[in-house]
Amino acid sequence: MKRTTLLAGSLGLLGLIAAPVPAQAEVNELATAVELGETAQVLEEPAADINSPVLVADRSLSDILDETYEESLDRDSLVSLDADDTLGVVQSVDQLTDVSPTDWAYQALSELIQNWNCIAGYPDGTFRGQQFATRFELAAALNECLNTVNLRFATKEELEAVKRLAEEFAAELAVIKGRVDQLEARTDLLEDQQFATLTKLKGEAIMMGSFVADNQNLPGFELVSNAGNTAPNVIGAVPGSGVLPTRAVDEDNFFSGYRVRLNLDTSFTGSDRLRIRLEAADIAELDGTSCGTDLCRLGFDEDDPAGSTVILDELNYLFKPIDNLQLKFAVVGGDYKDDVQTFNPLKSSGSGALSRFFRVNPVVHRAPGATTISAIYEINDIFEISAMYAADRAERATDDPSLGPIASSRNGLFDGQFGALAQLAVTPRDDLRFGFQYAFSNFKGSGVNLTNSTADAPTNLGGDSNTLQPFGDVDTIAHNFGFNVQYQPVDKFIFAGWVGLTLAHCQDAIAACLVEDLGLAPGVGVTDSEVKLINWAANFIFPDALVEGNRASLSVGQAPYIIDGGALDISDGQDPNILVEAQYQVKVNKFIKISPGVIVVINAENTGANDPIIIPVIRTTFKF
Repeated sequence: MKRTTLLAGSLGLLGLIAAPVPAQAEVNELATAVELGETAQVLEEPAADINSPVLVADRSLSDILDETYEESLDRDSLVSLDADDTLGVVQSVDQLTDVSPTDWAYQALSELIQNWNCIAGYPDGTFRGQQFATRFELAAALNECLNTVNLRFATKEELEAVKRLAEEFAAELAVIKGRVDQLEARTDLLEDQQFATLTKLKGEAIMMGSFVADNQNLPGFELVSNAGNTAPNVIGAVPGSGVLPTRAVDEDNFFSGYRVRLNLDTSFTGSDRLRIRLEAADIAELDGTSCGTDLCRLGFDEDDPAGSTVILDELNYLFKPIDNLQLKFAVVGGDYKDDVQTFNPLKSSGSGALSRFFRVNPVVHRAPGATTISAIYEINDIFEISAMYAADRAERATDDPSLGPIASSRNGLFDGQFGALAQLAVTPRDDLRFGFQYAFSNFKGSGVNLTNSTADAPTNLGGDSNTLQPFGDVDTIAHNFGFNVQYQPVDKFIFAGWVGLTLAHCQDAIAACLVEDLGLAPGVGVTDSEVKLINWAANFIFPDALVEGNRASLSVGQAPYIIDGGALDISDGQDPNILVEAQYQVKVNKFIKISPGVIVVINAENTGANDPIIIPVIRTTFKF
């Protein structure tokens, strides 16, 4: 039998084998028939015209082979299909130099190579289609093709096993199918009703209640200061009197409040974000008017001037020009703490500390302006560096003389009040993070706020002088240094704390302003006017306290106070303040958290004669 005849027969057999999978039994029967030599119904024998194949039926494979051998010259003269003489499996019919598209078996040969990859040639690149084939060659060719079929199709036993498994887990498969159908329906619904293709809407709502009282003078009280009128240059001061005018606090009532925020976060590239935040809030600021001191401030207060009016609270855009670098520009509502690491799990105003002071280090992580530019670069898994610039009243294109002579020429992105922050964050291992910060602030006139509204004890200079503006409404420069750490030695305990140092001095060319604002005698010098302030905090946090998902925390610290009054001998009290907060947060579910707690202010106004101020608070936060 010629190799072309063998070729056509093999393709016919594979045509039956490659039928729908359930016909595997037919493949087995056909293979058995070929082995026994009982059929040759699928073999083709060339007729007189080589281009007109004729199907040979009802003849045994043995008869065909015997007849072919008789027509040959000699059985020993046939070329055997030895492994050393073959070219190996052919990848393309074009590799066979003696096969052309005009050959009657060309199409069959091409399909066997492309679909089944079970045709071999000779070392010289020929197929020798006109050469006679032995029974061994027929067996080898069929075996190669059948091996390929077995690799591609499941056996009857395998199909039966799959069928048994499908019947056994029919109920489970039906449930999965139902869930998939529901998921597809929900996906279609979301696609039809989504807010926007590029924008996600996120919301947060806070409802709270609180009460303010001191230990003995309920329901109203007053505070005194023992800073003392010790500065000899203060006009009308009584040196060593030890007492400044007191701050009276009216009768306190239980009060409630709310804050609602909606964030519209849009991504255009997948690695950027445009945020637009809308806010409406009315939560009393427990400051010097309502509590007698800024030490009482809550971490989530928001006493918007217009009450329930919806305002634009944030507008910023961040993106990553390269993988390890993040850039951000905030036009409205920017702050240092929003961009850099603060090393404190209690940072969030909605679910973190109840006290304003215990959220972040106030002298390095709060900016002197709401327009910010930040760059954060991750050097590697251990080191990260951050740089930020902040400006106040950056949206004003011209100066505003109506603000007075001190505040004039202080508007714009670079000409007004501004500050800058540099931070190195270090993460040596998963349970430990710490950072070093330096922040420079250039305050203008009434915008001076060294403590970022966390402390405002009056000083011995009187007038407008207090902890947050020791020189009064006078241009002031501050150099702030900070160190923060977060450490989690075990799963259910985290320590987070910081220490901050501020070196502040008034600018040299404002001696006249000091005389006017602070009541200094004419001619008093202001050289070496630097004052030093310090603050620190320690937060002890217990995740999963009592119940998984809940959290307990205890915080203690000292808000900024003056430790060195410089040449002017400025003092804001003799007994440094102490703040304490205890909180237990209940996680109702992933959307609702209830946080009851209490804030205690000891030595308000840095004066031990003041009774402790006690502020019970309950905050409920909804996120969606």
